[in-house]
Amino acid sequence: MNSSFEPISTVAVMTIPALLHKHSLNIATALLFALAFWRLGLSPELPAVFAFIFGGVLLAVIDWKVHRLPTRIIYFTLAGVAAGLVFASLVEWDVVPLATAVLGALLFTNAFFLIWLFTTKYAGMMMLGYGDVRLAAVLGLLLGWYGLPFVLYGALAGHLLALGIAVATCIRKRQFHMTYSFGPPLIAGTLAVVLFAA
Repeated sequence: MNSSFEPISTVAVMTIPALLHKHSLNIATALLFALAFWRLGLSPELPAVFAFIFGGVLLAVIDWKVHRLPTRIIYFTLAGVAAGLVFASLVEWDVVPLATAVLGALLFTNAFFLIWLFTTKYAGMMMLGYGDVRLAAVLGLLLGWYGLPFVLYGALAGHLLALGIAVATCIRKRQFHMTYSFGPPLIAGTLAVVLFAA
């Protein structure tokens, strides 16, 4: 009778990459939670930032892999961030940051909607997907909490990251490439502004 069992050490070594891959999202989210806590401490808006990180990691990975931003996850993330900011507003007993957050969401969303409408309906090309328009509401809401200038900073950071990714992709593939995932750099740019500039 032939045995097909492999040595335990071999099995353990083979499963380490699989385990890391399986739990990579959890690890990335936990590390970003720790970074946010280190940067923000026990600030009232920390739950909103945690909600953004949790949903943002999922959205960034999905968009990077399949070039799509699931509407349900966007809305769940938006609801989590909004609830966190309402909580922060009640803790601080100050409605002004919440008002600028709502205004930031409206400005960011409308700006992306106009870009989407012009490029798809009139220019015959697609620079943004409609998922990016929905995502802009989440980004603008969180950035607007810190003030309207930070909405602009987050947008600039996201676009600069997207430009860097586009250039790197063109160089790597040695051809002009028009298909990019816009969500990940937008999410990363927003989180960088919140954690290091706001």
